[in-house]
Amino acid sequence: MNDSHVMTLLDGRDLGWLELGTSDGWPIFGFHGTPGSRLQVGIDEAAVRRAGVRLIAPDRPGYGLSSFQPGRRLVDWPTDVAQLADHLAVDRFSVMGISGGGPHAAVCASLLAGRLVAAGIVSGEGPLSDPRIAADMTSVSRFLTTLSRRRSRLLPAFFAVELALARRWPSKALDLMVKQLPPYDAEVLRRPDLRDLFERDVRHASRTAGQAQAQDFGLFASDWGFDLGAITVPVFLWHGEADKNVPLLHAQLMHDAIPNSVLRTFAGEGHFLVVERLEEILVALKPRVLGAGSPRSSPDPGGQTLPAKALARPPLDRVLAFLAQDRHIPRRVTLPSICQESCQVAIRSACRCRVFSGHMW
Repeated sequence: MNDSHVMTLLDGRDLGWLELGTSDGWPIFGFHGTPGSRLQVGIDEAAVRRAGVRLIAPDRPGYGLSSFQPGRRLVDWPTDVAQLADHLAVDRFSVMGISGGGPHAAVCASLLAGRLVAAGIVSGEGPLSDPRIAADMTSVSRFLTTLSRRRSRLLPAFFAVELALARRWPSKALDLMVKQLPPYDAEVLRRPDLRDLFERDVRHASRTAGQAQAQDFGLFASDWGFDLGAITVPVFLWHGEADKNVPLLHAQLMHDAIPNSVLRTFAGEGHFLVVERLEEILVALKPRVLGAGSPRSSPDPGGQTLPAKALARPPLDRVLAFLAQDRHIPRRVTLPSICQESCQVAIRSACRCRVFSGHMW
């Protein structure tokens, strides 16, 4: 089971998705990073099969096989997910968002609460409009966030150029990016299978991926359109303490805001922690683990767990089950500045930006 599909949504747009794992497994919708596509979610098909789940990875608007959606809002995403679930005859399910997919998992937890069992956010982007996050940004990130808030036309053009350069020289772009990453993430990207995945994803990027990337960035930097504090679905967050692309503060603020949430942090692990923790994460989101009478085991010795807050009484059986995990997962990258000089400068820039680095995961 490893096939890509396309359906037509009610508004006439195309929605592409990839399915991995077992057809009779618990359905989990996995949301890719920014930029990216459904291909990113298939980091480790063997781990998906071991987890015993049916992993459904849709392309967000403008990425992969999905049509671009002008004027898209973050709160529009659950409608697409619900239509895909209906198309697949899936009633109840879980969601998982990696990096830029994190806010999309959060909005599903808010607006699809009646259908969701749980939501997982892995190395997830937090609300960039929060002044505490803004204060923790690099100067380049702050600059790009400012452009996105102003809806500058420069931003999609910039991302489109970077993506074109990365598509033209994917291996060279990846080599340059690896040199800029912290040790954990650099080691992950030296794996041949991961290099191949990144290069395939870039080569198959849609012509609207630059627009979609700018759109995502604008959504993260503006009002999300829903209240994190009103989420009732159990939310589990995984984050590496050495993540330089999306610093730990993002996860901590999300955890503080979401009542039924549990945050697990991992010393020495970075943005791509999902690569080694994928099976653990998928298993944690299954109902036999999350439901009443779920199994209990000990937490991963490498992780630190911050328990759910008692705003609305959290489902303790799910919290205990979440503490019972024992594996790994990744995602990571950074941003660059706008340059229109030589190709050499542009390529170097592309490797820092969200094409590979920052938000590809």
